[in-house]
Amino acid sequence: MRRLTGWKKYAVWAALGVVALVASGAVVWRVLGPAEVVTTAGSAYPSPVATPEPGALGALVNSPLIIDGSLRVYAAKRQIQADDQPAYRYETSPFWSYRRWPQQLIGVVHPPTAATAGIPVVVGSWSDGKLIAIDARTGQVAWEADGAVLGTEYPGRRTGSAVVWTPTGLLTGVTKDGKAVVVTVKDGITVTDAASGTRLWTSAEAGCAALAFTVPGEIVVADRCDDPSRLRRLDLNTGTPTEPPLELSKTVTPLGCRVGRSECGGVRTRGVAWIWSDGTPKPAAGLMGATAWLAGTTAIDAPLGDTAETRALTGKDPLTGEVRWTWSSTGEDVSEAQVIAGTQDRVLLLTRARTLIAVDAATGKELTRVSVIMDHDPKQQYAVGPVYASGAFVAIERLSLAYTQAETDDEYYYTNRPVLLAAG
Repeated sequence: MRRLTGWKKYAVWAALGVVALVASGAVVWRVLGPAEVVTTAGSAYPSPVATPEPGALGALVNSPLIIDGSLRVYAAKRQIQADDQPAYRYETSPFWSYRRWPQQLIGVVHPPTAATAGIPVVVGSWSDGKLIAIDARTGQVAWEADGAVLGTEYPGRRTGSAVVWTPTGLLTGVTKDGKAVVVTVKDGITVTDAASGTRLWTSAEAGCAALAFTVPGEIVVADRCDDPSRLRRLDLNTGTPTEPPLELSKTVTPLGCRVGRSECGGVRTRGVAWIWSDGTPKPAAGLMGATAWLAGTTAIDAPLGDTAETRALTGKDPLTGEVRWTWSSTGEDVSEAQVIAGTQDRVLLLTRARTLIAVDAATGKELTRVSVIMDHDPKQQYAVGPVYASGAFVAIERLSLAYTQAETDDEYYYTNRPVLLAAG
């Protein structure tokens, strides 16, 4: 370089600068440019776990979506991942993971495996509107499709429960012939076959899609968001309106849903309720009460005292309201219990003393009663947040008692591992 003079020296320096600029640009693009990182499974798809012993199993940072009793799926800002020990007390090393940059994850659903050709599929909705399905057996992308933009920022806070348990605008459904679909809703409705990613139909004028939910063979949508007066029924296969629509009075409460507002068994509005007992809605006298739940084919009435707790349950025929059985709490540890979840075969209650009770939905027989206090839990109480139940598993997001005024996640959640995983 010392022997170079004049313009030659400046030319060499300029060339070196260009090389450095190109190299740094390549590094920046590699780090910040659009990317999809797929880490596939390194072992065979696990068999479903045996029914775990009732009680507290562990405390998790993330809210799990349990797939066929074989995997737990978690959501993060830009990632979906799974581990393969559903009953383990903490999260384990990923069985598989899928990451996108710079898109953010908005919602995750798992359509019923039995209705997707026996292949377990996990479908994520992303901030660019893409629907991306992951084969849960391998972690490989099964299909991609265009959906609706349901949001631009990850809504899951620390645990991700709002993404995997109650995803806004992302639903699953099962048609009358057993074919599962993914439904995305926003200003309109987009219906996609969950097995293949094939677009089935769209509707831009379907009513208030934010109040939509699915029942056997149909998606049900309130006609207006601000002051709904009817529930429109649309065939999930075709989008064709199903008659007659259902008259309602402002409130819309789906009942007996598998997850969130998906695959529900009935609905209650102010003054009237319906149940889809044979694929068509029928008036349901047993679901009229404001404290009624639907567990399988049983209406569960849980009358409340002065607080949110109950001391008794009544199982009723959902159509007629005829009483089938009654259950009353006994013992100091269950003097005040709160219904936290209902599944196809059981009702789950949690007492103020943190005893978990499972009652058979068909017979009213008490199945289990066990403490779910963990050794390292703080002594103070917690508020019960969102709850998810699948099979024998139940996950409870535990919040601080002052969560409504909390400004940070540390103030919002009960502990740094706020999700209680239990079996009932």
